[in-house]
Amino acid sequence: MPVALISRTRRFLTDAFGTPLAALWTLMALAIGVPMAWMALNWLLIGAVWPWQPVEICGRKTGICWPFIVEKLQFILFGTYPHDQIWRPATASAMLCALTVQTGLQMTGRGLRLSVRQAVLIWVVALIVTFVLMAGGVGGLPPVDSVRWNGLPVLLILSVVAIALAFPLGVLLALAREQTGYRVLSRFATSYIEIARGVPMLTFLFVGVFVLPMMLPPGTRISPVGATLVALILFHAAYFAEDVRGGLRALPTGQAEAARALGLAYPALMIRVLLPQAIRSALPSIVNSTIGAYKDTSLVVVLGIHDLTATARMASSDPGWREYTLEAYFIVGLWFFVSCAFLSATGRALPRHRSGRVAA
Repeated sequence: MPVALISRTRRFLTDAFGTPLAALWTLMALAIGVPMAWMALNWLLIGAVWPWQPVEICGRKTGICWPFIVEKLQFILFGTYPHDQIWRPATASAMLCALTVQTGLQMTGRGLRLSVRQAVLIWVVALIVTFVLMAGGVGGLPPVDSVRWNGLPVLLILSVVAIALAFPLGVLLALAREQTGYRVLSRFATSYIEIARGVPMLTFLFVGVFVLPMMLPPGTRISPVGATLVALILFHAAYFAEDVRGGLRALPTGQAEAARALGLAYPALMIRVLLPQAIRSALPSIVNSTIGAYKDTSLVVVLGIHDLTATARMASSDPGWREYTLEAYFIVGLWFFVSCAFLSATGRALPRHRSGRVAA
């Protein structure tokens, strides 16, 4: 047996059973975890009905019904989008997922080596192409109303655009709140942040969808997806602002004083000295807010926007498949688990990558 494996085994046993209290917690965890692991194994594998088996067997088995997933997967992912145009939301979703993975890998020192300008340009082009693909009416593509934008593409569009625009807005709000030269601006930023953080997200969503259209000039129309995007951006910007402000407050006052002594103006002081350090210091909370904003996007279902959660519920409400709600939400849960795990892993790797660059 390798020495390293023996060493890790001994360390694990020492941590798990080194003291009576540790042994008690370990036994309690095993007592809860082993039955749950067995139930999951039985549901996923042992008692499962596989895709090539007849669907009638699902009623006699205790495991997952894979024929339901095979039958309803397209509907769960893309909802009521026209069947003959499914390639459009599929292409848009694949493009956004690939760019998100590439961005996460690049931020941690892996992936393709792109400059910031190249990355931003690619993202802008990708989002324009995404909206063109989804809406149609250009280049011979049949137009599709935003009401029929369902499932995964809606989730990705709302979350990606909202987070991408809410973060820079949050940075501006944090700077406005922290500066002392313009008291009115600081008080306005403070009031906005505190009100946004003290109001439920659903309130922002309802205001965005039902109140915002009434505030627009006569004849101006905004789609529910567009109004929801505005509400998400304004809501999450307040949380990003507090994350960045916490990073700014954590910096020693000598950093700003030294920069001013060198003659740096306020924009250069913030962009070159304080903000990079503040964002690096606030990375854990920023990653946490990003994951929370991504998951909170599912709340748009209360507005009649059919994201992944809504299409899963619609798929299991089919009269012939009403007994397989768990399978539908399993797909949704699996997607969120994998995507949030990637975001979390990227967030954990960022400090190590940044510290490595500083050391180099």
